[in-house]
Amino acid sequence: MICPRCGAEMNHHAEKLLSPTGPADEAFVDRVLGGIVEEVYTCPACGASAARRADSRSRTGSRNALPSSTNGE
Repeated sequence: MICPRCGAEMNHHAEKLLSPTGPADEAFVDRVLGGIVEEVYTCPACGASAARRADSRSRTGSRNALPSSTNGE
């Protein structure tokens, strides 16, 4: 994602699962995860942050997979 403030390439930090709130949201629902995936970015150049909805049609199984261990192993 390109920073809307300064034009630098932004760093992808997180993905957040949101519940759909209306009929217009249904087009964005990831059927595997059961919600809308929002991608969160921060700009290393100016510090701006931004978020966008992930395109559920381009998501692959490997991106949807949860880590097998959360304790660093």
